[in-house]
Amino acid sequence: MRGQNVRDLVESLGAEGFYQKVCQLLNEKQLTTDDFSYYELAEACGVLPRLRSLREAGLSSPGDLLRESGPGVRTHLFQVMTGELIGRKVIEGYEDDAGFIGDQLVTVQPSRFRSQKIAGFKALAGPEQVHEGHPYEESTFAEKYVVSQEAKQGRILSISEELIAFDQTGEINRRAMALGYYLRQERERTIVRAVTDAEAAIDQFVYRPNGTGTSLYATNGSLRNWVGSGNTTSTSFNAAVPLTDWKDVEKVLHYRATQVRDDRIDGTSRPIVAPARQILVPERLRGTALSIVNATQIEVEGDDGRMVTANPLGTSMSVLSSPFIDEQGGQAINDWYVGDFRRQFLWTEIWPVQTFLQNSDSQAAFERDVVLRVKARYFGGVSAVDTVYVTKVDGE
Repeated sequence: MRGQNVRDLVESLGAEGFYQKVCQLLNEKQLTTDDFSYYELAEACGVLPRLRSLREAGLSSPGDLLRESGPGVRTHLFQVMTGELIGRKVIEGYEDDAGFIGDQLVTVQPSRFRSQKIAGFKALAGPEQVHEGHPYEESTFAEKYVVSQEAKQGRILSISEELIAFDQTGEINRRAMALGYYLRQERERTIVRAVTDAEAAIDQFVYRPNGTGTSLYATNGSLRNWVGSGNTTSTSFNAAVPLTDWKDVEKVLHYRATQVRDDRIDGTSRPIVAPARQILVPERLRGTALSIVNATQIEVEGDDGRMVTANPLGTSMSVLSSPFIDEQGGQAINDWYVGDFRRQFLWTEIWPVQTFLQNSDSQAAFERDVVLRVKARYFGGVSAVDTVYVTKVDGE
């Protein structure tokens, strides 16, 4: 929308009508935020009465370019419209999820409370055979729960007089998108590091049974989710398993089939039907994992020589990778994970991503010639609701 069109629409529709019409066109995707110039919007709203003559005079310093000729409806329209447009750019940057895997690792659950109890049940007894004419045996359930933990994340973007006065709309939009993108990246990092239990070393736990934080992947195997050195619970699986071919994945699946069991107290625990849907690896193992899972054929050495067969893994699992595993360094760059992540990890979302506008009446306007400031934030966190659905594999 060019300057004359903006002025004509404001004149004909009024401030409120203009705002509603623009939002309608944006929602219907007949317009995009890139179709607007913040400079021309400001000029049409009467916020820049002297700007054209000062620019034509070749002045390099904006000085008091954004002095309002008279506070009123159009001034408020400029603030509302810029907040709407920049807020949409922040959201656009936040929704750019190319390369992000966080939402494939968690189930998102809206919440009104933080540090809430997420309840589950322990089966005390399974079903029993009932003979004709005999009563059914009573079965009860013991409560178990984990406690969620959330945090607020956010940033503020300041828009200076210079950016609007010299019509740098593209730069304003680029910064707004960057704000949203890096907010999304922080959420991604939070999820990946929680799923890998990266913060357990500093006593920030993702698994909090009965409100008490504990390491999610106990190396003694007591939580039935560790294959590797130190596993004294399942001694047949107490050695590292580097990820090299399909047999390594098969070994972990065998562990899950024989060692991962339910938590019933009354009676003998039994295996859990929990298909492994994903393999999570650091970026350095991404190529290896993809070649293992996506291979159409494999070669197998047998008594009759080498034989080619179909990939026994088929297409049952997808491969996920993240540089936020590699950044942990040390042992983490060799470890890998197998399981159904969304079934085990919950993202409790108190506030989804939000944007707020602080107008030119702020202290920053006087001190730093800031026209407006945009705040973007979210409030949420990751919790492990169980331990048996994802297995960590010692890869070294």
